[in-house]
Amino acid sequence: MFEKLKFSILIAFHIVFKISTKKKGMSSLELSNEFELRQMTCWAFKQKLQQVMKSSLKSPLTGVIHVDEFVIGGPEEGKKGRSKGLKN
Repeated sequence: MFEKLKFSILIAFHIVFKISTKKKGMSSLELSNEFELRQMTCWAFKQKLQQVMKSSLKSPLTGVIHVDEFVIGGPEEGKKGRSKGLKN
């Protein structure tokens, strides 16, 4: 996935982080503006990333898995609307 990149590997990792952590993802136009790359370059890299993420579903994680900074339920500070937590 990281072979023959047209931009630095550091930017590639930033893009992977942004796409995988934002709730609604990021468009190639947003990526283009933020990282000062051509939109088609961002679109092509995003397509590669989505293919890799899709293929990871074929072999899910097994065994003990450690996750840092993970919260299930509860209100989010500074958020309005439905993110205030679960209702009983």
